[in-house]
Amino acid sequence: MIRIRTGLALAAGVALAGCAALTRLVEGPIGPCGFDVEALQFAGDALAQARCLLRPVAQGGAVASRPADLPGSLAALVGQPVGDLRPRLQGYLATQGIPDTAIGGALAAPLARARDDAPDAPAARYFVLHDTSTPWLADAAFPPDDDPSLNALARFAGPDAVAHVFVNRKGETLTAHDFGVPWRATQLEVRRVGPRARGLFLHVELAQPRRRDPAGPPRNDALAPTPGFTDAQYAQAALLYAAASARRGDWLIPAFHATLDEGVAGAHDDPQHFDLERFARALDRLRAALAR
Repeated sequence: MIRIRTGLALAAGVALAGCAALTRLVEGPIGPCGFDVEALQFAGDALAQARCLLRPVAQGGAVASRPADLPGSLAALVGQPVGDLRPRLQGYLATQGIPDTAIGGALAAPLARARDDAPDAPAARYFVLHDTSTPWLADAAFPPDDDPSLNALARFAGPDAVAHVFVNRKGETLTAHDFGVPWRATQLEVRRVGPRARGLFLHVELAQPRRRDPAGPPRNDALAPTPGFTDAQYAQAALLYAAASARRGDWLIPAFHATLDEGVAGAHDDPQHFDLERFARALDRLRAALAR
């Protein structure tokens, strides 16, 4: 998420679309996960990409050097065909009374495509998890997860919203851009790859407050709560992941914001304290419900 306080200002989507000086095409693989500008994907098969892109993110944005150990149930899905996920999910949404606007758009609608929705470009491949780092609490204690200050979604709305979907601590969502809308929200996309990346990545922001680390600069926001996210957020993230994957036809490759921007000046440190086991369990529960 954008944190002007620390000077790590990141422009997303149209916010930097007109800044040609900041958009350049880089030759050769980019970053530790080896993004190929021509192939529009990272190095390795889908599972290898996920293991690289889901490496744990520590305070300050330090990314683990070793590939992530993915929970078995999640590893078994990444990159695989979704089968009959779409009709099962449609039935589940109808039964639960969940509207399209809560899940990034209609399941029958196509996903965004790379190269700003070029018809011959690949459909979105990557499901990127962020944390909002908002609100900033300075030195105040973290409030309860149901506190209204943590759950106001309207602050994130608008034509230049930095992500496709926002999820508050109660699991409520705001779809700022349909998953069919090409968008960019990381420095990898905006500063390093350029317009070819627009539409390749889907962005989900999970609300997470931040506090000041007394050992850091006066306006830093280095401290996140532990645990980082709520059960309701993991459940909604799993639903969004399933919905986006159903629209593509195979399970998307999940990624963290910080790993995408690793090595880029001004890279961010989110999401903090994201628990892959809890995410996998939420996805397991959803898939069990869909199988009934």
